[in-house]
Amino acid sequence: MATVLAAIVLSPTVRAHARFDVSDLAPPGFSLKYAEATHPRTSTKYSQKGHYVQKIHGLHGRTNGKSAAAVLGSHQRLTGAGFGYQNITSANAYGTQYATEVRFNGHPMYMLVDTGSADTWAVQSDFDCVDYAGESVPRVSCQFGPTYPDSFQYGALDPAQHMFIRYGDGEVVAGPMGYSDVTLGNITVTKQEVCLANTTYWYGNNMTTGVLGLAFPVLTNAYIGSGLDHSSGARIEYSPVFTSMVSQGKVPPVFSIAIDRNSSSGMLAFGGVAPASGMDTSRVAELDMLIINLNNRREASSEFSFYTIIPDGWEYDQVTNSRKYPYIVDSGTTLNYLPTKIAIAINQAFSPPAVYLWSYGAFFTQCNAIAPRVGVVLDGITFWLNPKDLIYHDWADPETSLCMTAIADGGYGPYILGDAFMQSAVVVYDVGEAQMRFIPRPYY
Repeated sequence: MATVLAAIVLSPTVRAHARFDVSDLAPPGFSLKYAEATHPRTSTKYSQKGHYVQKIHGLHGRTNGKSAAAVLGSHQRLTGAGFGYQNITSANAYGTQYATEVRFNGHPMYMLVDTGSADTWAVQSDFDCVDYAGESVPRVSCQFGPTYPDSFQYGALDPAQHMFIRYGDGEVVAGPMGYSDVTLGNITVTKQEVCLANTTYWYGNNMTTGVLGLAFPVLTNAYIGSGLDHSSGARIEYSPVFTSMVSQGKVPPVFSIAIDRNSSSGMLAFGGVAPASGMDTSRVAELDMLIINLNNRREASSEFSFYTIIPDGWEYDQVTNSRKYPYIVDSGTTLNYLPTKIAIAINQAFSPPAVYLWSYGAFFTQCNAIAPRVGVVLDGITFWLNPKDLIYHDWADPETSLCMTAIADGGYGPYILGDAFMQSAVVVYDVGEAQMRFIPRPYY
């Protein structure tokens, strides 16, 4: 099951536009190459099948490490290069994450929608909440919403497997793996492998019960055995939710996300394009998806991991920077993480200029500052970021009274286009065609 999507997306096909050499664009410790596809593209018209579409809800508050940024932060610390990701998943940073209703065996729960991770898990009712030292603390300290009240619908895996994740900000989630039906909207993925977490060090939001990971098998975190052994030799790859949804024939290999500005809501659509107001389908950016290998594992060199693209560049403060870098498009990351020089230049263009606060690993400016004109160029189309999306006005650092900006330092990369960008476009993850498409939405 775990290789079904990889087989779909890596078969040879003829591309409609020219490619350039990406092998030299990979940051240290990574490799890049194009993926191929034979599956026909999905129409850019919004989905007419209502049962494929469901709402997502924005949750404002402290952000944490349930994202591609967490994985990249861990990788950068292990390799000892760069500093940009060392603090970016600080639980003190303010932002917005998005959740949707997911059902395990019919039990409804809200789960964070994360295209930067692959595991889907919910916390059990009798879980052990621990602190940073591993000592048990009251369960309310982990700040989950309603916990999952049941066991695995089809039992635990035999032989035993468990999930173990240590996120970039130090959060830990662990628990047994088993099989349950997973339902999103009216789509049910039967006998899906999931985790019921029983040990967590967690910064929650008092609403969500876990995480819905929409990335690929190579990013899963399952290990053989019932203990907490998470050595590389014990790791076993499995089919995550979206991979299973496709392999079971529930939907074509495409999904899309439309985040609505100013309403803390949006749409998630499987098998088509999400309905959204103001879409300009006459100008659709089309970019090839890349295979990015960050750990030199054999399977990672031929399978997708993150949803990775290469933009044409950035426009800001009457400057155009056309140097090409790989970016991950990640709904689980609030901010945009850019190359150091570009991030500093954009933050200096705020009036007054933003300053870097080490305690957060982010840039801050006056809450009433004037944001510069900033846009990312995709397939020749500039997607301008709304100035309102560039400063988080709803929360200020208690010591400085400054507000966080949406432009962060991504170290040596790869970089991230997060929710602050995704509010400017309907984002289509067309895995079958090995392509991402971006449909512009109104600037204001």
